[in-house]
Amino acid sequence: MIVTFVFSNPRHHVELMLPVARELGRRGTTCRVVSLAELRGFRTPAIDLPGVVVHRAIPGQVRKNPSAGGGGPGQGGSRLRRGAQAAVWYGGLGLRLRWLLRGSDAVVIPNDAVFPYRELAAALRAQRIPFALLQEGIRFPLPGIAGDQAYGRGGAAALCTWGEASAAHFRAQGTPPHTVHVTGNPRFDDLAPSAWKARGQELLRRHGLEREPLVYLSNPIDDQGFCSTRDKLALFERFVASAAPALETSGRDLVVKLHPREDVAAFRAAAARTPIGARVHVLDDAPLFAVLAAARAAVVVASTAGLEALLMGVPLGVLAVPGHGFVFDYVARDAAVGLDPGPELAPRLRELLDRGQVRPVVADYLELHLAHRGSAAARVADLLVGLRRAV
Repeated sequence: MIVTFVFSNPRHHVELMLPVARELGRRGTTCRVVSLAELRGFRTPAIDLPGVVVHRAIPGQVRKNPSAGGGGPGQGGSRLRRGAQAAVWYGGLGLRLRWLLRGSDAVVIPNDAVFPYRELAAALRAQRIPFALLQEGIRFPLPGIAGDQAYGRGGAAALCTWGEASAAHFRAQGTPPHTVHVTGNPRFDDLAPSAWKARGQELLRRHGLEREPLVYLSNPIDDQGFCSTRDKLALFERFVASAAPALETSGRDLVVKLHPREDVAAFRAAAARTPIGARVHVLDDAPLFAVLAAARAAVVVASTAGLEALLMGVPLGVLAVPGHGFVFDYVARDAAVGLDPGPELAPRLRELLDRGQVRPVVADYLELHLAHRGSAAARVADLLVGLRRAV
């Protein structure tokens, strides 16, 4: 049996898929990896798995910087963009992927709703090659994207969800129920907060921080259709200005961890316009878990990183998006403190920083969203072997 994994994000896609490939390898299954990282402006990482060969679908980076020319749902519907995507697909990428996937008994992808996964899913259906969709992030309705209905409806033989909450979401949006399986997220099978403590301490030393900072975990809410990039930066700037009194009285700095698609220089410029610009550290690059290991508390907007903070035992705040409120169910299920920029933010932030512990409901919340921690890779592997039998 040959299982081929296709990814475009060299971090969380790889971290999601490699534990499954490792498990399949232990069972004697041949695994191949196809990278689309260069299409996104990334570089294909070195992957050290015995017997696994990594193929780059594209020889060089299409974009010089992942933060330029995003292809997220909030921007991807223009006729010009779709025309450019079609030109890339029919101009050679589709043929290249068909060649790289030849002989596969099953294919694993992280998305079936955006380019080029949408086209790849259609090609796999036409070739009668079963594919599994590994849920790549938390799911919630996106503005102007018809509830983000496309994801999970691309014809996957198996949709591997992180928890029952996600499974319910996919069933409700029309994904065939028999294809929806709660496997958990293989990325977190071996996550041990204590293993990151030393790297967290090193991060503090590198930035001259004497106390555990507040961490702001940004994500491309502009790509998701919630606002423009200018509005996203303005929201961040208002947050920093509103948070200043709480940070000053607590003697803590703010560390900002961006998504790879976001512009470091733009965030630094926004921070510099605030009263505490010198105490805001916008990181160029750092492993998320190292940042969380150094944190006293974390704030997210609409990101999977909120679940990761809770897994690391970090108290969580969620910043409201103007016109949309608190995205996802962190606040609604009382797993996080709701924050609104303005005069009431500082006292709420002091509460978050002073408490220094996660809320009692978090254990049940994490089980709802991240089931089967420790055995997720094995569960996904079981499903993939089952796909082979069904062909």
